[in-house]
Amino acid sequence: MLLSDITEIINGKKLWDFENKDCTICGATDMVSELLSVGKDGMVLVTGLATLQMLKAADIVGVDGIIIVRGKEIMPEFINAAKSYRIPLISTKFVMFTTCGLLFCAGLKDINGNDVEVYKWT
Repeated sequence: MLLSDITEIINGKKLWDFENKDCTICGATDMVSELLSVGKDGMVLVTGLATLQMLKAADIVGVDGIIIVRGKEIMPEFINAAKSYRIPLISTKFVMFTTCGLLFCAGLKDINGNDVEVYKWT
């Protein structure tokens, strides 16, 4: 799913003019250690943690985009660092749960590669 589509689905705002990457999975965490253990290429990260440590971890694991939830004010230093790492940043006023739910129902897979069909009751 293209970042432009993701931005629209979550009623988000691009925080800098980034390349429209294609993300295939979605993961959410506010813990740097968890991102380092489960993060993957092609992932869009949903987080409320807008720190340089989270940004460095996202770069290490190959995250293709970061969504900052809860309408947090993002410091210019964080945006500039994301630009230098070439990691797209999107902001949304939705909470983490809602953001993930919207993206999952729209077709993004979880970090294990599962889509919404796997979790439907039979």
